[in-house]
Parts: sequence; structure tokens; C-alpha cells
Amino acid sequence: MKLLLTGTTGQLGTAVAEIAPQRGVRIVPLVRRARPGQIPFGRAFPSLASAQVTGDVREPLWGLAEADLDELAGSVDAVVNLAGDTNWAGSGRDLYAVNVLGARGGHEVARELQRRSGRRIVHVYASSIFAAGGTLGRIAENPLGPDRHRTAYEHSKWLAERELERMHTPGDPDVLISRVAALLGDSRTGATRRRNSLYLLAERWDELPGRVLPAMRGAKVDVLPRDTAAGTLLDAVAGLLRSGPRREPVITHLSAGERAPTIRGLLEVARALSPQSFGKWLRIVPASAEQVLWLSGNAERYLPLSPAWRNSIIGLRYIGLDRVMERGRLAELVDGPLPDPSTELLARLLFDLPEPQRPTAPADSGLSRFLA
Repeated sequence: MKLLLTGTTGQLGTAVAEIAPQRGVRIVPLVRRARPGQIPFGRAFPSLASAQVTGDVREPLWGLAEADLDELAGSVDAVVNLAGDTNWAGSGRDLYAVNVLGARGGHEVARELQRRSGRRIVHVYASSIFAAGGTLGRIAENPLGPDRHRTAYEHSKWLAERELERMHTPGDPDVLISRVAALLGDSRTGATRRRNSLYLLAERWDELPGRVLPAMRGAKVDVLPRDTAAGTLLDAVAGLLRSGPRREPVITHLSAGERAPTIRGLLEVARALSPQSFGKWLRIVPASAEQVLWLSGNAERYLPLSPAWRNSIIGLRYIGLDRVMERGRLAELVDGPLPDPSTELLARLLFDLPEPQRPTAPADSGLSRFLA
């Protein structure tokens, strides 16, 4: 399997690039032109430097040159768009340019490669489970309707999904819309490319006003280690390629789903693992969905918040709502178990908790006679 991949330097893209060789997957990274002060892509990803092509997801056909399109058409099996503006407090204009126009351009690229090659090529778009906005309960892997609670980021992801549904016609490349959960670091090393608002909330543990955390009683924290998400995504792409043509885009939830821990359970496990890692303990205050959504979306109107704090406050809705992302369609594509990260692993990654140390007996020569 060979993928034209955008977003290679991001949280999920980096993980995909890292595990691709183990899966026998070849990567052609689409890379923006280097900007002053930026680390060259070839230095950050030397193993992919020779395969890269230059482009920009905000441009038509992603700004790919004719020669690159011809070469890609003969070898690429899937166009995978992981590029995205994930600033939850970002401007609507920037979010639209990257998330919506990027999705449209990705479908145009897949369509053009399929036309030039005559081969079946699929298009994969990384959306977000948070495109659900303020919807509660069980969230099906279906198109979502309008929702007044969506933030600018969530709205841009929803618009991108709608755009792909609108563009898809019979004979077009098959489309996989993968709604991705919040991502933590690597499950083995803890390494992360960026610290999203869940990390920011953990870092501001001692600064939360009143030591309270508003959440619905059954609120879940649907997060995945980035390497787990990357492996499942590659499995889903392979499953789509194995299956027959689809009449409409396939929507899946790349998440922990029904296995996601509750916020209360996650915090209690974290405290049990490392009591000394926390100062004063938080109190989870039962709140309604309206209260959680209003607070996360309006706090900056009354408080002078930095961009980091705005992201953290918006992140309250991602740990404070009671809903479950269904994964039936993901299970149909993935040939193997679905992601099921342990609560202990998630707690360690989120709060940077140390690994447990195996107890060792103190040296005591007086007891050596009992060891014979």
C-alpha cells in the first residue's frame, strides 16, 4: 500500500510515518515550501526526504506539479489527508482554509489521480469526533446535522464532511471520513508532537478556579495514544481498499468509543498511581450539558484569557459531556481488535506519571543463609 500523505509533521501524521515501514506501507509526504526559521523536512524526517513532493493543501489540487501528478497516478493507492488546523481557539478564516478547502482539494487530487491512472484510488480525510458539537448519547457513524453549540474548529470539520458528501458522485474515488479522537503521546515512549488542551488542563491542575471541574455525571474522556490511532487508521485504509466500491462516503469513529473511561474514573486512577504528583485535589461538580457547553464557549467574554487558557477552557467540553462514539463501521473495516487503551495507560500519558518501580529487597548479608 502506498499513500500520498499530508500532515506528516502533525501528531497523527508523525505516528503514521513511524509505523508505516513495519506495516509494509510506503509514504509519499506532501510538504509545504520551507519557511524562514523552520526546520527543513528532510532533517526532521530523513527517511522520507527523497520521497517528498511539494504542495499546499490550501491550493487547488494541493498545488501539485503536473509531473508529480503523473508520477503519483501510477503508484499511489490512497490520498490520506491528515493536515488540519487544530487550534480550538483559532480564527474561522484560517480553519476554513486548511480544514475545508484542504478536504475539497484532497478529493480533487484523488479524482485526478484516478482519472490519469485508470486504477481505483481512495481518499481518506481525518475529521474529528468533536464535529458532533453538543450532541449527547450514542453518536452514530452517520452524517451530522446542524448544531448551534459547535465552536469554529468543530464547525470547520463539520463543513469539510459536508463538502466531501456533496462532491462525491458515482465513479469518484471512495471516501473514508475518519473522525479522530483526541490524541495523547506514544503508548510506549510518551513522545508527543504537541500538547493539546487535555495536556494544558493537566498542566494547570493547580490553577483551576475554585478547584472544581464541571462535568456531566457520565462524562467520558475519549482519547487514544497516537500510535494506536495510527495503526488503526492504516488498518481501516487497507480494509477500504479490500472492499468493493462504495456509493457514498464511509464515516468511522477512530476512538475508544464504548471503552473510553469516565472523567471521574480517569482521575481516580491517576491519583491511585501517583498520589504525590498532585497538589490539592479537584472536585468534580455535576453539571448539565448546557452549563458545560456554555462555559467552554463563553468564558473568554468575561475573563482575559491567553490563547493557551482559551484552548484549555474549550477542552472542558471534551471531558465533560456524556456521549459514546459508536464504532460498528470501523469494526467492519479493521481486521482485528478495535482500540482499547487501559485507563492506567491514558492516565500515565496525560499526567506524565512515572512508570511503577519493581520493589527490590534491601541488601542484608545476615539473611543470605536463607537464600541457599
